Amino acid sequence: MALEFPWWLRLAHVFNLLFMLLLIRSGIGIIGAHPRFYWSDDAIPGTEWLRTGDQERPTNIDKERIGGDDEQRRPTVTEPVSEEATDGGVSTEAAELPSPEERSSGRTSKRVSREKEGVWTAEDEADPYSSWLALPGKDNLGLSRHWHYWGVTGWLITGGLYVVLLFGTGQWDRLVPTSWSIFPQAFDALATYAQLQIPAAADYNALQQLTYFGVIFVLSPLMIVTGVLQAPAMRAHFPGWFSHIRQKARSIHLLGMLAFVVFIIGHVSLVVAHGFSEEMAKILLGSADASHSLALALTAVWIGGVVAFLVIADRASLKWPMRTKKLLEIGLDSLLKRVFHHHTDIVDEESELQTPSEFARVNGKAPRNDTYRAHVAEDFANWQLTVDGLVENELELSLDELQELPRQSQTTRHDCIQGWTYVAQWGGVPVNELIERCNPADEAEWVVFHTLDEKWEEPDVDGYYYEAIRMDKATEQGTLLADEMNHEPLPIAHGAPLRLRLRTQLGYKMAKWVTRVEFVEDFDDIGKGQGGWRDDVLNYFPNSADI
Repeated sequence: MALEFPWWLRLAHVFNLLFMLLLIRSGIGIIGAHPRFYWSDDAIPGTEWLRTGDQERPTNIDKERIGGDDEQRRPTVTEPVSEEATDGGVSTEAAELPSPEERSSGRTSKRVSREKEGVWTAEDEADPYSSWLALPGKDNLGLSRHWHYWGVTGWLITGGLYVVLLFGTGQWDRLVPTSWSIFPQAFDALATYAQLQIPAAADYNALQQLTYFGVIFVLSPLMIVTGVLQAPAMRAHFPGWFSHIRQKARSIHLLGMLAFVVFIIGHVSLVVAHGFSEEMAKILLGSADASHSLALALTAVWIGGVVAFLVIADRASLKWPMRTKKLLEIGLDSLLKRVFHHHTDIVDEESELQTPSEFARVNGKAPRNDTYRAHVAEDFANWQLTVDGLVENELELSLDELQELPRQSQTTRHDCIQGWTYVAQWGGVPVNELIERCNPADEAEWVVFHTLDEKWEEPDVDGYYYEAIRMDKATEQGTLLADEMNHEPLPIAHGAPLRLRLRTQLGYKMAKWVTRVEFVEDFDDIGKGQGGWRDDVLNYFPNSADI
């Protein structure tokens, strides 16, 4: 007896095509932010098992520039920066920089460093794909993630309903093997296809049944699990299980995506081989005996509608990125927050499991403004941290005064939104120590970290870098204002003298070169009102960076 194609199965096919294409194309957009794949969470350049994009860029140069001597990367106040200044925020003739020994003793000397290349940053490793391939393509990681989460949501709802109805209507045996004989039968079917013939079968042949079972009950759950395991919230809440697997999960997730692409190509090829009009009559009208001409017309409408949606999604994302971002956040941002945004004070367990990586990538370039250069020249002796906003007690703290407060050390994995990771030890003052001393008002729901980072590498964007985090994240034990990295003074490239450290969120929330902490009820009047510089400019998520 021929298989039935009930309405729910047909609708699942219709919507699944859209959501799968959203996932694959937005996934390609995400990959373009860091098109390198590793098995270790150290993610050391040269250890990647797969690298796409610019193959002319030697890996050893990448590593050398990322991990170069910090004193050659420090901006100077006494010599002007050349108009041809390089990536590290210093000219090729950076001068008058204190050595580590001089810094620790408080002395400085006049020296000139002739560095020919500035610090290499992780942003230089990005190789965005065209909008013909990625959604929305170009340099739009934030919107790619927005579309990816919408694709995931639709795909999970469609797949969940499909599985429930598959078992609820008793049609599970169309996919679930009930005998080991399916394996030799599947091999026979494969041999028949290899001879360009169609295996004889009243319904699915053994190869089709085994493949569909694998895609639905093995590959799909694997993609769900490896996607979720990339969230920093998973590592932060369950360090004993997930402290060392993000790069493995990311690599397996890529392989799973490629497996889906192969499946889709093979599936469509078999639809054509078995008789396109007849198969489309089954999947859209429920029977091979239905009108083939109507089935083909509906197929054209279906495929055309999906293509039109993707084209509109591309064009809207590129032309009106902020509007598209806000539209895509409706419902989704609160859903992500509900699932992944939870308070945790687990710190010591992860610190005991982690070992610092050989080196840590740099993301973002050091400030070039005169104020910051002056602080560097005097070894941050007059750096002040201001704590104000909706507080009872405003604070002005020097670095020495900060270091007199209770301190904490933690060794944790840094998860960048681009996809790379590293492990480092961080030492500093828990933000909660500042909260206890300034006594914020009850209506203060957000903590904003302002910096001296003027984002000079983005000349079309006004304002200094800032990031806002919710009060519950600020009070976590693992949230620090760090001045120490790997038991050394915090390097300039990583935010000296102060940077924010969060265990439970992505790296872009961890503002560097912090000079002010402000407690606010909301961030509507700060920047563009999106919750951070990257949220304002690069369309990241304002309320949750936990995944």
